[in-house]
Amino acid sequence: MHPTVKPIALMRWLVRLITPPGGVVLDPFLGSGTTGIACALEGFDFVGIERDPEYVEVARARIEHWSEEES
Repeated sequence: MHPTVKPIALMRWLVRLITPPGGVVLDPFLGSGTTGIACALEGFDFVGIERDPEYVEVARARIEHWSEEES
């Protein structure tokens, strides 16, 4: 289960704060994909790991949606 909800704006700030230019962000607990969304919006490469197939699909859809919003 992933009951944590993180604001996208907060995660965008955090990935900018800790990721060097050209860096890759690793999220070993992908959940609903908020960190992946932040990386897509900030232009960072991203690797997400999730064991629950339902959450993988939720994260994939959310990241894709937000990536298209910024295009």
